[in-house]
Amino acid sequence: MDGSWRKSLTVIKHWNFGHIMVLMLIWAVPIIVHTQEVRVIDNKGTKVLIRNTTVSSGATAPVSPVQNDIWFDTSDADHQRVKVWNGSSWAELTFTGIPGSIFFAGPDGVPTQDNNAFFWDGTNDRLGLGTSSPTQSLDVNGTARIRSMSGAATTDQLLKADSNGVLHTSKVNYGGRWTNTDITTNLNVTTTVVPIFGSNDYVDDGTNLYQVSGNTLIVKEAGRYDVRVNMTLEGIDDSILNTNEFDTNVNVRMAINGTPIGSFGATGHISFDLNNDHSSVHLNDILMLNANDVITILSYREANAGTVRMYSSGTSSFVINKLR
Repeated sequence: MDGSWRKSLTVIKHWNFGHIMVLMLIWAVPIIVHTQEVRVIDNKGTKVLIRNTTVSSGATAPVSPVQNDIWFDTSDADHQRVKVWNGSSWAELTFTGIPGSIFFAGPDGVPTQDNNAFFWDGTNDRLGLGTSSPTQSLDVNGTARIRSMSGAATTDQLLKADSNGVLHTSKVNYGGRWTNTDITTNLNVTTTVVPIFGSNDYVDDGTNLYQVSGNTLIVKEAGRYDVRVNMTLEGIDDSILNTNEFDTNVNVRMAINGTPIGSFGATGHISFDLNNDHSSVHLNDILMLNANDVITILSYREANAGTVRMYSSGTSSFVINKLR
């Protein structure tokens, strides 16, 4: 058999499979490949057995396939499959693993799985990183890092982690501010509830965290709160009607669910007859509150009788902010 014979029977077949190209050089010697058998006649008239494979693509299976035919099944646009005819059915060429496994290229480039590191719970639509039993939509067993973030916006929210490490939006730094509209209530009477919740300047989260009811404020969520009260007072000189009117002093104190707590705030001396009739009182505290606790501000007469009121509308304020 001369060199011309060896060259005359060269058949080149390209078989594309993913990124793999198989180049088959069929010479005068048998090639053991499970493909379609075809007999051809070479230039010398000798019958030679060769094998050929059909590769097709489409949404329907090829008709009359032979063993090792390849079909790119495009019937599902989201999940195209490569199938091989095994002599009786189309067998899908795919990786199989433990349910929930997410395949990735290992150090040697070969697809592998590690459910303890990377797992998908298809039943509950949960992704686990560092765990094969995620309990939330994203469950990270370990630390996380965010390398870059966009600038803050006024509508951004803070996040907090509960005791189980689950993230929630946080109401930390949510607050509200109210000012007085009442200028007639006499505060120089012990345990008078100060009507300071007249006009609302702002309140975060609507009534989901703070709710005014009459002269009280209901706090809807447990936590630590910074509470501040600033009041401008005026002594009313009605000595013509009240001959017992002398100098006085008004104190204020916070109450939770009707029980006074914390320190007193004092106005200092208020004089009715020497035109020293204006004063102010300031009170602030940091309180641990339970959900639905009720805050009120109480006033106390420390000295003589006489009418003391909040000055003009908007000159006294109540401010609250959630710290944690």
